[in-house]
Amino acid sequence: MNAVTNQKPVRCMHSEAAPASGGLAMVTWLPNVSPAELDGVAATLRDSTDTLYTWVYVTGDGDRYIAESYSPSGHPIQFCGHGALAAAWVMLTEHKPEAPVLSFSNRQQSWQARRVDSGHADIALTYARPEPLACDVPDFAEACLGSKPIAAAEVGTATDYLILEFADAKTVQSIEPDIMAISAASQRAFIVTARANSDVPACVLRYFAPQYGAPEDTATGSAAVQLAAYWAERFGAATFTALQLSKQGATMQLSCHGEVVELAARVGYG
Repeated sequence: MNAVTNQKPVRCMHSEAAPASGGLAMVTWLPNVSPAELDGVAATLRDSTDTLYTWVYVTGDGDRYIAESYSPSGHPIQFCGHGALAAAWVMLTEHKPEAPVLSFSNRQQSWQARRVDSGHADIALTYARPEPLACDVPDFAEACLGSKPIAAAEVGTATDYLILEFADAKTVQSIEPDIMAISAASQRAFIVTARANSDVPACVLRYFAPQYGAPEDTATGSAAVQLAAYWAERFGAATFTALQLSKQGATMQLSCHGEVVELAARVGYG
């Protein structure tokens, strides 16, 4: 087996104003491992005592790759935008710098990745557009979050996402979630969001998924992808910024065009 590990963690979704924001991932390329073998090989390579990183393992060749992400405790992550950004950065800078676009997939979805140089982002990921479906605000939402949402939407199956919109960014920032209540109430991960206090289209978010080992995630690209579709119609704008109001913080650029959404963010070693 020929494992190629980048020597530094990859920082994703950080902002220029806060270089230590965003999240960290460690990427390992396994060019001679089949997708069926990936979980087992990844388990043997991962240092389970390190709780800092999302672990990302990439296999494949040509311009098509499998990229699977794992939590610090070793649990597979079904949809990890953070891991996808890190995998794209390593492959496009270290192994395939000549490629204009690379195709990736994991056990749940497929996406494409490319380099960008916008001043606000280094990597852009393109996904199929999700379909948030408006629903009644669940009775359990206020008890779980301490404040009542003004709107709600569901995405995917009963184990995917629940979007809960609040009246303003200040309310989202002040939420003190009841983690045990969230775990008991639903198998959906909670995406809490509101319009940002901004002169340009922007939203804020926080992400709670204790039932999947993430009481509150620091930087959540998968949640941002859902919000790209959710907010595009409300803003009447195809492109906008998402600010994650976790303790560490994260910044993402989102766009929604036709049948696809794009997540772009700053990515780099460090």
